[in-house]
Amino acid sequence: MSPVLPSLRWPAREALAAACACALLLVIDAGVVSRTYVGLAVVASGALALGTVIAVLLAYRAGRQWTACAMSLTAAGVSLLTTSLVEGSVLQRTPGCAELVGLLGVLCLSCRYGRPLPLTLSALASFAAIVRLAGRAPSLSDVPVLDRFDGLFPLLPAAFALLGGYLRTEDGRRRAAAERVRHSERLDLARDLHDHVAHYVTAIVVQAQAGEHIVARDADTARQLFANIEKTGQEGLAAMSRMVRLLREPGAEQQAPVTPAMTTVENLVRRFSTPGQHAWLNIEDGLDSTAWSPQLARSVERVVQEGLTNIRKHARSATTVHVLLAADGDRLVIRVRDDAARQQRGRIRFRPSGFGLVGLTERVAELGGELTSGPMPEGGWELAASLPMK
Repeated sequence: MSPVLPSLRWPAREALAAACACALLLVIDAGVVSRTYVGLAVVASGALALGTVIAVLLAYRAGRQWTACAMSLTAAGVSLLTTSLVEGSVLQRTPGCAELVGLLGVLCLSCRYGRPLPLTLSALASFAAIVRLAGRAPSLSDVPVLDRFDGLFPLLPAAFALLGGYLRTEDGRRRAAAERVRHSERLDLARDLHDHVAHYVTAIVVQAQAGEHIVARDADTARQLFANIEKTGQEGLAAMSRMVRLLREPGAEQQAPVTPAMTTVENLVRRFSTPGQHAWLNIEDGLDSTAWSPQLARSVERVVQEGLTNIRKHARSATTVHVLLAADGDRLVIRVRDDAARQQRGRIRFRPSGFGLVGLTERVAELGGELTSGPMPEGGWELAASLPMK
């Protein structure tokens, strides 16, 4: 795949400066060359080379690799033809400033943006044309000080080829960094979708399944159940609306009201309790959530939410659920426990995805914490997290 080119939105003054520089190079060539067809060929070849730089850049931007290659080969071919004319002329001995700059630009662009085969063809042709330009220049061997640079001309195209390769590497690094950012954003979005959607949808599905067995024998409980389903659905829609607003409106996250972590946890536990399945929240005395960082507070909420959601999914027989928050030195320990018998777990009609625990494990690990999930010796299941409070 060809590298993706960055946007080419030059300011007008920079475009004007580039145009003036090209015009200056052509004026220099026109003032140096003789007034013969050979001199005109030098100026024309220089103008073509400078124009090819822009055309090749636009072709690469449009993803037309072979079009860019063909234009590079054309510019190199015209330069080689001009060199053959100049070498047969006694009056004209100049490499052509515009031609040299244009071919170096084409070589650099090919090394930066070309695919392997078009790159090889374009680079070889440009390199050959630039090296042949040395034969059109006056020898420096008899000029003091400058004579030491007489054999260094072939290094000039090599330097521009290396520059193109370096820029290609930097482009790759920027794309990799951008892809890492996009991947991180996708992970955050996946976690938020799971956190905001799965919790409410699970509650709705579980209560709807329970309604199948209750509606025929207990009308009052069934009515309460359907009221809970409606309320949970409304809360889920509100949560989705908040999430969409955060995604669509820049700065909405900073403007959103902040709910204390303990309040959120209390609401989660309160909403979880249903007839036949009670949840209890135990918070260690002296535990102050106001000093928690936003990342820690959010992780605590997500651990509790994920634990309660998994109990709804996989522990229908649980009658009591305990959520415990306690300090252990400089760490905060969160435990979500149920009393469902092991052999009775998993009978509810849910196909486990595992995404919730995967995302939660990643979130906890980012804070330097640990997450465990498994059966307890005395029966039931426990989801536990240990997070640093500082």
